[in-house]
Amino acid sequence: MGCRYLLLVFFAVFVAWLAVSNLNHVVVEQFGDAGLVRIRVDFFVPVKERDVAEKIHLESERPGMEFLKTYHWLDDRVLEIYVLEKGLPKGFKTTLRIEPLRTSVPGLSKRAKVQYRAKIRPFPIGISSPVASAGPVALNFSAPVEEEKILKSLRADFDFDLRPSCILKASGNVFEDESIWLLFPREKLKPGSRHVVEFEGEGLFSGYIRWFEVAPIPKVISTYPENGSADVMPYTVLKVHFDQEMREVSIKVDRMEGDVFWDGKTAEFKPRSVFLPGETYDVLVEGTSAYGQKMEPYAFRFTAKPLEDRLWVQVDLKPLQKVVVYRGNKIVKTMLASAGKPGPDTETPRGYFTVKDRGVWFFSERFGQGAFYWVRIKDNYLFHSMPRDRDKNIIEEEYEKLGIPASHGCVRLKDEDAKWFYENIPEGTLVVIHD
Repeated sequence: MGCRYLLLVFFAVFVAWLAVSNLNHVVVEQFGDAGLVRIRVDFFVPVKERDVAEKIHLESERPGMEFLKTYHWLDDRVLEIYVLEKGLPKGFKTTLRIEPLRTSVPGLSKRAKVQYRAKIRPFPIGISSPVASAGPVALNFSAPVEEEKILKSLRADFDFDLRPSCILKASGNVFEDESIWLLFPREKLKPGSRHVVEFEGEGLFSGYIRWFEVAPIPKVISTYPENGSADVMPYTVLKVHFDQEMREVSIKVDRMEGDVFWDGKTAEFKPRSVFLPGETYDVLVEGTSAYGQKMEPYAFRFTAKPLEDRLWVQVDLKPLQKVVVYRGNKIVKTMLASAGKPGPDTETPRGYFTVKDRGVWFFSERFGQGAFYWVRIKDNYLFHSMPRDRDKNIIEEEYEKLGIPASHGCVRLKDEDAKWFYENIPEGTLVVIHD
């Protein structure tokens, strides 16, 4: 019985403490029509913690809203806070929360929370232009507006459906932003045309009239290589130039995987391997402009440079790194490799080269390593065997890195592969190095 009584007493004290810590007198008052709000909080007991800038938190129901705020103490019990939503739109429900503050009463902290909405006169502040043929056309207001008030007088020279803009919150919930109303044309608008939106009669927004333009269809103005090109090098980054800035671009090449990048009016397709000599490749380009207008699919083709029956070498620097030897468009041999580590002094050079001289053994005093069966790519960049120490013993920890960037810039191969390369790849052979 005694323990139960103590628990009840403890619970009652806890509830009372919680109630007292949250018990405040809060007054919210707005000054003028710009949305400046004064919030006065009377904590009822003297507050010792006076530097509260980091303990005053403001959160709007509209994601991304920012605030201007300042505060001062009227005395040791009363805190006055001034808050203004930054920019337009404004007038959304706002939550003010003050973290626990130490008081003069031992063990007692005070906190506060209040919700309010500044009263802002709504008026149109802009319309999106240009827009896509399918819309939407965005009507922006200074504050949230009810749908009925808009439909009462909104007119356009096309039929439309009206919906509020939606913003996805971090929580996964959707916020309907009634300060931005979207007009969705019931039939697609003609690219390049102009249309009018206005508010008629004596309503809230009477006299407002605006024009907007429908964006033109984006077009491809040039490609590299050009359509029909017949001497494209084995590793070529494709480029597509548009007549306007693009928001999304898709470039698909038959029988080739690749990565697409775009910036403004230019897009690139970076292949993940080489184009086989003499083979023809079809390319399909699709995309959406910065204004949301979809382009008509654009197709072109090119043919990789014929290399007849000659040997040539591909060095693929993507892990797992490899060296592939071709005769014409047929693979002769594939070998696991390790090229240079990232960095300006250790990266393996990219581009086109031809095989130079060769030798059976070398040792670099600078790096304290040597190797068998070296074949020069350019300067001090070589194909060679797995690295050896001064006594020509293999360095085991380096052998275990085969397939990933590990060297000082050379291309390492297994000993048997390096010997085969040394004996079978003649001087003057084309070498293509890419990532």
